[in-house]
Amino acid sequence: MSDRNEFWRIYEISKGGFLISTLSPESRWRKGPAGVFLEGDGRIRLFWRVLLGWLAFVSGLGLAVAAATIAGNYGFPTLALQVILAVVTTGVSVPLIYLLRRYADRRPWSGLGLSSPPKGLPYFLLGIGLLALLTAASLLIGSLLGWLKVVAFHLPASTLFIILINSAIAFFYEAFPEEISFRGYLYRNLNTRFPRWLALVLQVALFVLAPIALTALMVLAGIATWDQVTVDYIINLVAFGTMLQLCRILSGNLWMNIGFHLAWLEMVRYVVVPSPSAIVEVEYMSPLAGYLVNIGTVILGVIILLAWSLRQRVNWNRIEPDDQPEPQHPAI
Repeated sequence: MSDRNEFWRIYEISKGGFLISTLSPESRWRKGPAGVFLEGDGRIRLFWRVLLGWLAFVSGLGLAVAAATIAGNYGFPTLALQVILAVVTTGVSVPLIYLLRRYADRRPWSGLGLSSPPKGLPYFLLGIGLLALLTAASLLIGSLLGWLKVVAFHLPASTLFIILINSAIAFFYEAFPEEISFRGYLYRNLNTRFPRWLALVLQVALFVLAPIALTALMVLAGIATWDQVTVDYIINLVAFGTMLQLCRILSGNLWMNIGFHLAWLEMVRYVVVPSPSAIVEVEYMSPLAGYLVNIGTVILGVIILLAWSLRQRVNWNRIEPDDQPEPQHPAI
C-alpha cells in the first residue's frame, strides 16, 4: 500500500474522532514514536493535550489538598488552610494550562474565551444575575409546592464579611481554575475535533472524573473515604458542569461561567440556608427542599439555556477548528 493511500485511509477514520491508526507494522516503524504524540503540524496530538490539561487541574488540586493537610497537622487555623488551598490550586493549575495553551496547542490564550477583566465584567455580572433569578424561581416553586418557607431576610454584617472573604478564596480555589481548565481549555480542544454537543458531554465526564480520581488517591493515602463520593454529588457535578458549559457556549466568555460559579457557591453556603445568619432565611418542610435549592436551581438553568439555544438556532453539530481567531459570537 502506498503512503498516499495510507494517508487517506487514516484520514477517513480519524476525521470524526481521535486518531485510530491502521498502519501496517512496517509503516508504524517508519513513522517512529514521535507520530504517536505529534500531529502533522508538529503540535501534540489532541488526546495528549486533553489528558495533560486534565492532569494540570488534578495536579494543582491534589497538591493543594496535600499542602493543606500537612499544614493542618501543624495546627494552622481554618482560614489559613483555605488560603493555602486557593493559592496552590490556582498557582499550579492555571500556569500549567497557560503553558499547554502556548506550547502544546500553539494557539492564543484568547481562544479559551477569557477576556480582560474590564471587558469580562458585564459577563461576570450576567452570571451572578442569572443565578439570582434561578434561585428566586426555585424559592417560588418550593413555596408553591409547600416544600419550603421563606422565613425572613437579613443583612448581618458578620455574614456579609464572611461572604467577602470566602468569595476571594472560592474564586481562586474553585471558580477560576475550574473554568479555565474545563470549560476553557478542555472544551476548546475537544470542540476542535468533536461537535459541540459531544464536546460538552466529554467535558462533563472529565469534570466528574477529576474529584473521583483525587478521592481515589486520598483513599490510597489513608486520608479519605469513598463516603464523600455520593450519587447526589455526582448528579450535582453533571448538572453543574453542563450548566457552566452552556454559559460558555452561549455567551462566548468564561467570565459568565466564573460569575455564575462563584455566586452559586456563596448562595448554597451563606445566602439561602436554614439559618438566622443567612441573608435569605428559609425553613425546609420537605427533604426535597434542599435538593430544589441546591441542585434544582442548576437543572432549571440547564433547561432554560437549552431552550434559549434552540431559540437562537445554535448549531450543536458545529466543530470549531482552532486554526483561526475565535468568532465574536461563536454560538450562532
